Amino acid sequence: MKIKQALRITIYTLSIVFFISSCQKAKKESKESKEIISVEYPETYELANIILALTKYGKTDKWEVRQGFDYYNKVQEYFKPVNQHPLLDSVNYSRERWEEYLSFRTDSYAFEFDENNELKRSFEFYANKGFQPFDDHLNLINDFVQKSNFREFFEQNKDYYNSVSNKYKKTQYLNEMREFLTKEFGEQYSNNEKYNVVLSPFVYRMNCHRDIDSMTVADFITIPDYVLSDTISTNDKDIATSIHNLFTEMDHGYVNPTTNQYKELVNKNFNANLWDNKSGYNENNGFGVFNEYMTWAVYDIFLKRHFPNYANEVGLNWSFQNDSRGFEYPQLFTQQLLTLYNQKEDKETLKDLYPKMLDWTSEIQKDLSKPKIISPKDSTYIKFSGKTKITILFSEPMKKSDTITTIFQDGKNLRQFIDLNSSENNLRWSENGKELEFELSFPSDRDAYYFQFNWWGTKHPLISEKGVLIKSGSYFKIINK
Repeated sequence: MKIKQALRITIYTLSIVFFISSCQKAKKESKESKEIISVEYPETYELANIILALTKYGKTDKWEVRQGFDYYNKVQEYFKPVNQHPLLDSVNYSRERWEEYLSFRTDSYAFEFDENNELKRSFEFYANKGFQPFDDHLNLINDFVQKSNFREFFEQNKDYYNSVSNKYKKTQYLNEMREFLTKEFGEQYSNNEKYNVVLSPFVYRMNCHRDIDSMTVADFITIPDYVLSDTISTNDKDIATSIHNLFTEMDHGYVNPTTNQYKELVNKNFNANLWDNKSGYNENNGFGVFNEYMTWAVYDIFLKRHFPNYANEVGLNWSFQNDSRGFEYPQLFTQQLLTLYNQKEDKETLKDLYPKMLDWTSEIQKDLSKPKIISPKDSTYIKFSGKTKITILFSEPMKKSDTITTIFQDGKNLRQFIDLNSSENNLRWSENGKELEFELSFPSDRDAYYFQFNWWGTKHPLISEKGVLIKSGSYFKIINK
C-alpha cells in the first residue's frame, strides 16, 4: 500500500514537472515565433558580395569592400581560377556608379537557387528604382556559379557564417534597440511583419534600410571588426560605437514615418538649405536632411541610456563624421533634443517632442553659422626655438574651454593627441573668444608639423558659443623658417 502510494506521488510529481517544462517550452517557442528581428546570412547575398569583392574596383577601393581578414583571403584564393570570368568586368562598378553597385549587391536578396542550381528571382524587390543589374547579368552570374563551384564553397563555410551571425546577435543590442524605438515612437511593425538584418562581412560602406514587401523590412548592414575576429576583444566603448550602423538604419523605420506625420510643421519650420552642405539628402522638401539629423540625435539618446560612461565621447565622434558628410550642425541639433528629452514629462516620448524641436529649429536657423579658423591659413612660417607661441583667429566667438585637443602630426610617422591647457601650454583666450593662444615645443628633427582639430578621438573640441563645431578635420601647417 505504501509502495503504491509512493508510486502515485512520484508519477504526480513527474507530471507537474513535465507540465511546467512544457509550459516553459511553449512560452519560449511562442516568444520566438513572435520575434520580429531575425539575423540572416543568405547564400545569394553572399554570392553577390563575393563577386563584387573579386572585381578590380572591389580590390582597389579602400572602403567599399572590407579587405585583409582571413575569410577575405580565403575567398580570393578559392576563386582565383575564375578571376578572368567576363562577369567580373561587367560588374566592375565605381563610386560614381554607386546605384548599380548597391542594387547588384542588395537585389540578390530576392533570388534563390532552384532544383537545377539555377538562380531564379523569388519575389519582386529592387533596392533602387530604375536599376536591376542582378537581373541584367543573370546568365553570366549562373555561369560564374557553375564554373567557380560557388555552392560548394558556401557549404564548406557554413560554420563560419553561423558563428558570425551568432556573435552579431549577442553583441549588437537588437532587442534593446527595438524596445527603445517602440517605446519612443510607437509600434511600427506588427507581429505578422518581419524585420530582417542581412549580413555579409564584405559590406564596408553603404548600409541601407529597405522595405522588401508589404510585410518585410530589412537592414543590409556593416559588421563590426570584432564580430569577425577571435582575437579582438569586445568592450562597451567599441560596441557603443559600432551599433550605430544598425541603429541608424533601424531608426529610420521609426523616425521617417513620424516626420511624415508632422510634414506641415517640417515644411514650415525646417529650412534644409540652411542645415545642409551638399550631403545629397536635400530632396523631398528637406525631409531627408531633417530625418538624418533626427536619426543621429536619437542614437545619442540611446547611448545615454545604455552606455552612459561613453555616450559623450562616442556621440561626439559620430558628430564629427556627420559634419564631414555635409550635416554641419549635428552637435547643436543633438544637444537640443537631449535637453528637451531630459526636461520632458514622464508620459512624453520622443515622438511628442517633434513640435518643440521644430519650434526651436525655426528660431535657431535664423542665425545659423559655421565657425572657421581664419588664421593661420593652410601654412604659416615660424622659427622653432624652445616653446613656440601659436595664435589662432576664429570667424566668431568660441567657447573658452580650459582644454583643447589637437592631433599633432608630421605627415609621416608622428601622430599624437595633445590636450592643450593653461598650466602646460599657457593656453589663453581673448576676451571676445575669437582668439586663442598656446605654446608648444616642436621636435627639431622635422621641418613642418600639422595641427588638426575636431576629428575622431578628440575629447575637447573647438566649438562656438552657439554650440557649433568648427569643420571636422580642420587643420593648419606650421613650417620652420
